[in-house]
Amino acid sequence: MRKNADPFSQQFDKVSFYIIAHADDWQLFMYPHVYNDLTAPACKVIFILTTAGDAGMEDKFWRSREEGTKSSVRYCLAPFSLLSEFGGNRVFTDHPVHYWSINNTTSYFLRLPDGGLQGNGHDVCNFQCLPKFWSSQINSITSIDDTTTYHNWSSFVSTIESIIHFETGGIGNSWVHYLNPDTTVNPNDHPDHIATGHAIQQVTLIQAMHKVLFVGYSSCAAGKQLPSSDVFHKSGMFAAYEKAVYDGCGYSTLAENAELYARWCSSEPQFIAIAPTKS
Repeated sequence: MRKNADPFSQQFDKVSFYIIAHADDWQLFMYPHVYNDLTAPACKVIFILTTAGDAGMEDKFWRSREEGTKSSVRYCLAPFSLLSEFGGNRVFTDHPVHYWSINNTTSYFLRLPDGGLQGNGHDVCNFQCLPKFWSSQINSITSIDDTTTYHNWSSFVSTIESIIHFETGGIGNSWVHYLNPDTTVNPNDHPDHIATGHAIQQVTLIQAMHKVLFVGYSSCAAGKQLPSSDVFHKSGMFAAYEKAVYDGCGYSTLAENAELYARWCSSEPQFIAIAPTKS
């Protein structure tokens, strides 16, 4: 039976948040959790992407990355349902945020400047970036599309919390998935991942939620391989992303390090799960 294509005509008994820094983080590091949630009939899935992942490049690069994450979602949903899409802007704590919805899932794009592998930012954004904002090296940060400015770290955290509150909508079975900011557990990860993780951990609402904290870049170091059927779906999600990015701007993510991405696509996720705190 096909799922209903209209998310507002069905009841959800679970909501899962995937809060990541970049458009390809959930495909590479959070499978099969994210795939299982996207394809579950009564699960509402919310993505919050904190940065544009611009890497200091021109606008069509980060816009293509957003199209890439949308393409990955379509890949997961298309075999099971007709697709119904819409988007626009919503305002949370006085900050406009672009969103895109399709069936049972919505993605929010906060579009903050990317910090790069060193966490120093890029000259095109006056070296503003999320890691510097978290560490108080800068006092404010403006989205790369110039639609909003966060004048302090707490306003950024409050915006994430407001999105979570809005999308939870009284659903008791709530989950939040993110990359672990503890560098002893998750070493050598991207500074944007770490800063995003710290922001999530300051959100009060997540204390009442199930939390799943993933390892990022070093997840393939454990050497645990996915079953072949899972490799098909995981690599398919990433291939859908890769093609959309290449079609949009001519950039190949795989060309950065094809061997590393192949290992990520075939590796089991590494994570810890934390139960909700009871009041």
